[in-house]
Amino acid sequence: MPSYVQRFACIGAACEDTCCAGWTVTIDKKTYQAYRHIPKSRLSGRLATEVKPLPESNSEASYALIGLVPVTGECPMLEERLCAVQKELGEDKLSNTCFSYPRKSTQAGGVMQQTLTLSCPEAARLALLSADAFDFLEAEIPVRLSTVDHLLPRFGLTVEQMNDIRFFCVQIVRTEGLNLWQKIAILGVFCESLTQALNDGSTLSVDDLIQTSHAFIVNGEGEAMCSDIVAQPDIQALTFNLLWRFAWPTQIRPQHAQVFHAVDIGMGADPVTGEVVEETLISRYREGLSVLPAALGGAPAFMSNYVLNEMLRETFPFGSDCESPKEHYLRLATRFGLVRFMMAVQCRPDQPSPDLATLTSTVQVFARRFQHDIGFAKKVDNCFTNAGWHRLEKIFRLVKP
Repeated sequence: MPSYVQRFACIGAACEDTCCAGWTVTIDKKTYQAYRHIPKSRLSGRLATEVKPLPESNSEASYALIGLVPVTGECPMLEERLCAVQKELGEDKLSNTCFSYPRKSTQAGGVMQQTLTLSCPEAARLALLSADAFDFLEAEIPVRLSTVDHLLPRFGLTVEQMNDIRFFCVQIVRTEGLNLWQKIAILGVFCESLTQALNDGSTLSVDDLIQTSHAFIVNGEGEAMCSDIVAQPDIQALTFNLLWRFAWPTQIRPQHAQVFHAVDIGMGADPVTGEVVEETLISRYREGLSVLPAALGGAPAFMSNYVLNEMLRETFPFGSDCESPKEHYLRLATRFGLVRFMMAVQCRPDQPSPDLATLTSTVQVFARRFQHDIGFAKKVDNCFTNAGWHRLEKIFRLVKP
């Protein structure tokens, strides 16, 4: 696990964006049945009222739901922002969802790994701001086997080969001497080569592909390729603004409204209509890109850590809902670009830069509102593909600042 994972502990009532609000809280069948057999009490009555089985559900993992409080959107089991189930019955009576979040455990062959999702504010702080967040270590951790994901063989590859590819991708992002956008571009070349080889049924071995790609970096070919990429911040501003608008929720929690408001103000959006003038948007984004590195100066690994965490959490480039390594790369690159856009427009050369806490909140809210929405991810994938923007030369235009 990355070292920041071992340091994580839920901060409970002090959390500014509790995980018990605004989301569907699923209950596994074992937990649901346990709730039906606890001694009669005020809590048992509340559980009987609030936890409802899903009609005709055949899923052991999603057997029932907890109905959220309509006004606040919070779990009805919260008392003074703490879980009454855990307080009165103990941690072992939490559902699988509540027990595991924000942790994600994955069994990949002989390797068990654990990461955290950055939609949790405390996880985001530890992952993005700690200088040693991605120093890797071994540790004994309690997990429920029913919550462990398994990396399964795909595309004719063994899990061992997939692990070799995954770890090589991580090494690309950790390569010294290159800017992050350059590493992401080189990662794209590797994922396209891998996808092509898998589609062709190529006899090229995984070791050969990794060695060829390693030489591409070491010999300076990757950096030379990046020097030929033309930065197009105008197109970036317009594209990511569309994605931002595309994903705007119909309802928004107060904790998230600050970030949404800050991004809109940064883009120069009309406070009443929300409309954005293209020239203003582009100008603000260009200015923000020049200021953002200084704003992140206190946490120079901030964006690299974000990318690494998503790669590890989603077993990149073998995301279970992606049809190819290249498709998974497209998703990673667009998320990176959208997060950077949201932070950049908040940075103004004529005003104090947002502090690291604000930028961390931006990533956390992005993860909470957009990243957990697989439907949104699929819509973005389809839009890029239909517009012909799934080709590397066009994706690179969205990556280079």
